[in-house]
Amino acid sequence: MKKHLKKFICAVLSAALIASVVNIAPAANVSAKESVGNGIILSTDTITLSENGAATFTAALGEGFDASRLTCIVADPNVATVTPVAYAANVAGFQVNYVGLGTTVAAVVHMDNPAVIAYAAINASSVIMNIPSKLGVDKKNYCELVSYEFVPYDFTYENFNDYKSTLKLQYKCVSYGDEDYRKWGCYGYFYDASGNVLSKVRLYCSALSVGRVYKSEFNVPVNAVRFSIEGF
Repeated sequence: MKKHLKKFICAVLSAALIASVVNIAPAANVSAKESVGNGIILSTDTITLSENGAATFTAALGEGFDASRLTCIVADPNVATVTPVAYAANVAGFQVNYVGLGTTVAAVVHMDNPAVIAYAAINASSVIMNIPSKLGVDKKNYCELVSYEFVPYDFTYENFNDYKSTLKLQYKCVSYGDEDYRKWGCYGYFYDASGNVLSKVRLYCSALSVGRVYKSEFNVPVNAVRFSIEGF
């Protein structure tokens, strides 16, 4: 029986991971909102972790149910781990801990009934991302973020260790309102904990086309804690 239960949970979690990961990264700036699952309500549907950071969320069952019967399974424990921290009647509290860069999905499931389940996307970033919904508004031409990811910095020679990871961005042209001006661009800034600019980078396109996806890569300075995309 336990073997079948484990297989069922893994199958459900894998399906959720495939459906959810595509939309995780752009959601970094979205305010937390409830995630309503099948019999469980989570306090948020998206959890963003900075490097070596932690976060908490709650899971609520209906009145009269025992929240101590809830457990949490993470699809990729190399990104984050989740541990229970408190139970009170029908509400359970969980803590999410950073493990490594990446995205994954956490499933809160009832141990006695795997059909009672809810999901939260976890995005573990090298830095906190501050990305507006419209990027580089310039003469009615602008883009929006499609996705981002952090990958390990792979140029490890002794004199080139000023970076801790590489940020890969994808952004799509969603408005091309001035056909005589086919350019678009904006600036991104890496900040340290004191608010100092460590690096300034430029996102730029010279041949706009609505629906076209563009890419940029930037190295993340070692002391960076925040990345912000601002005006052109």
